[in-house]
Amino acid sequence: MKKGRLYNRQEISAISKSAIGKSVEDIIKEETETITEKTSNKGEIGQLIEQYLFGIQNNNNSEPDFMPAGIELKVTPYKKLKNGKLSAKERLSLNIINYKEEWKTDFKDSHFWFKNNTIQLIWYLWEPDKDDKKFKITHEKLLELAKNEDLNQIEKDWNYIIDKIKNGKAHELSEADTMYLGACTKGSGKSLREQPNTSIKAKQRAFCFKASYMTQLVRKYIGDYSSVEKILSSTTSSFDDYIRNVTNKYIGSSEKELLKTFAINEKSKDRYSMIINKMFNIKKGLKNTEEFLKANIIPKTIRMEENGNIIESVSFPAFKFKNIINETWEDSCLKEELETTKYMFFVFKKEKNDYIFKGFKLWNMPQVIIDNVIENFWNNTINKIKKGINFTIINNTVYNDLPGIADNGVMHVRPHTSQSAYKLNNGFEKGNIQKYADQLPDGQWMTKQCFWFNNTFIKDILREFNN
Repeated sequence: MKKGRLYNRQEISAISKSAIGKSVEDIIKEETETITEKTSNKGEIGQLIEQYLFGIQNNNNSEPDFMPAGIELKVTPYKKLKNGKLSAKERLSLNIINYKEEWKTDFKDSHFWFKNNTIQLIWYLWEPDKDDKKFKITHEKLLELAKNEDLNQIEKDWNYIIDKIKNGKAHELSEADTMYLGACTKGSGKSLREQPNTSIKAKQRAFCFKASYMTQLVRKYIGDYSSVEKILSSTTSSFDDYIRNVTNKYIGSSEKELLKTFAINEKSKDRYSMIINKMFNIKKGLKNTEEFLKANIIPKTIRMEENGNIIESVSFPAFKFKNIINETWEDSCLKEELETTKYMFFVFKKEKNDYIFKGFKLWNMPQVIIDNVIENFWNNTINKIKKGINFTIINNTVYNDLPGIADNGVMHVRPHTSQSAYKLNNGFEKGNIQKYADQLPDGQWMTKQCFWFNNTFIKDILREFNN
């Protein structure tokens, strides 16, 4: 007879371990003769495991799932990538944020801490084109935040979110604002809630461990984590302080001096990235360190001209036309990336005949820009692809009417490669179609495209270096 929420810590651990190797279907069959439930969303697998493995009925209880043990149960999927690496399939959603109450307490007295300070994780392997109930549980882990090496950063993230709420700025929250603990939207995005100290309503949000953070937990406790470099030590005060302390040593140094200091070939195309990696004594790139991976921080080196202009725009990965038109804005890859990614810009500014290292800036896209400028831009792009792109050929050069750099002040669409390739309905053909082109919904082929941040937008972000 199952005790449900009254299990103690030892029983919870034993039952979690007993589920390893079993599918959701196996667990249900142990309790029932027939399976009638249909899983149609990501939450229901967890609910089925809660119900049939632990005897917990679906509820909105504000307490941890197991009382008085004080343990919250979370069932979460991971997947295997094409390169063989493991990745979390999604963020781990925690408790809904009560804008009216959560800000009134300190971290250790908060509802977040009460609900989530000890989490029993159960991982199952998600596989494409497989019935949900066939997914197998493979691993379990008791996550105790009080003993977690990331506790200081998690508390700092919580305080950042709470400070925004306290100041009546919950509507400006973005998951990318913080490092490991995020504030993700919950519901349709149209579900608005009142917040303190303002009449402006904000989207309903929940605390969550970001997908990037969950991926590192998956790799640490399930996959191979031996090659991941760590830049912070237990004595480091904070991530920001560490980055600042390292880069301050080199501010004012010229490119030529840094190339010489780090023995880097001046003809290397990626010499600026190599300089940054050498500053931090990183072998496999700063973007591959534990802290950057957990927080989903992408480092970018930026060259600024003497007048403050930035020649190069910043690109995103190429998209597939036929894939992107099947997205909605709410579940689009672009929205997901902008809401969950931080960018660390390392700035080199030209002075006379050399580029001088000026420092860094950690930045993420403000939510208000995502919800307005970017959403409109994305919709315009999708509508144009669906309705048909117009092509103009002048002197063997092909022009199109996708949103360009002059259409808004933030982003545009242009080729992802310097090699052009087209196969149009009017008989025009150019370049290596299979290698450099992608097929449009109307059957034509054009050079692979991607989203770009406008160089003028990057200039505005980095205006403090233009002195």
